[in-house]
Amino acid sequence: MKIKDALKIKNADYILQKLLNKDKAWLFLNDNLEVPKEFFFILEKVNSGYPIEYIFKEVEFFSDTFYIEEGVLIPRDDTEVVVERAINLINNLQTSNDNVKVVDCCTGSGIIAIEIAKHTNAKVIATDISKKALKVASINVKKHNVDVEIKKCDLFNDKADILVANPPYVEISHKKPNVYEPDIAFFAGDDGLDIIKKIMKGGGRKMEIFGIEIRNKKKEREKMRQYKKEKYKVFTFAVPEGEYELYKEFFKSKGGFSKFIREIAEKEGLKRKIELIKSINAIKEHSLKEYEELEGSISDGI
Repeated sequence: MKIKDALKIKNADYILQKLLNKDKAWLFLNDNLEVPKEFFFILEKVNSGYPIEYIFKEVEFFSDTFYIEEGVLIPRDDTEVVVERAINLINNLQTSNDNVKVVDCCTGSGIIAIEIAKHTNAKVIATDISKKALKVASINVKKHNVDVEIKKCDLFNDKADILVANPPYVEISHKKPNVYEPDIAFFAGDDGLDIIKKIMKGGGRKMEIFGIEIRNKKKEREKMRQYKKEKYKVFTFAVPEGEYELYKEFFKSKGGFSKFIREIAEKEGLKRKIELIKSINAIKEHSLKEYEELEGSISDGI
């Protein structure tokens, strides 16, 4: 098979670029050449459902390239939203405090911690319970030459200013996108809330600000009830693709986002702020007007 024919196949351009160590422009300029034999083996493996990231042991995230291997969760684009908000929040805090301490628990490949370290002056600690995840995170810390402390522990044992996390949040009845990524990185009990509850319960004594990525709208009432018991200031929702309207309806049923949160704050005598973040993919599904309306309701003073 010639390159020009192979390029019509999904993922073929990426596979050929990696195998030949050439860019896409080179492929088009030399499309009469035969593809290497390895191409067919890799293509068959990818078509069978094996993640292409594991084959070449790399993944793109936040415009950077990271090392990845089987046994560690493959980063998703939606998590970039959490990273962006965390970076902005940290940099704003650092205008008045040069010693902001951040914990990234359930760090996995370390991508959140590393991007925060690259774009802020915060002291960053990355934690995980998985030895393999910590190994991959350590490789990525060295690869990107950043100052991130890697620690093996169950969620966190440090007091810090900010906790950022992309924890397991999938109910055990839910089907994984593939069988190769680790169960420990996806599942969190029957309702998907086990790890989030644990973070919120333990972190109230140690953290000032939280940013946690979650997905399942059906359990939001329980998450919010748990939230009311704790003493932190910020809770961040990264809304997955296709669930924007569900989140919007939930807060509407509570009399609006700002009213709901303000009542919680007034009841407990606390000044709090909660952010509802739309994922990159979800934003594309809705009109700019809808997005601005939701953002406006969130931006109201609490």
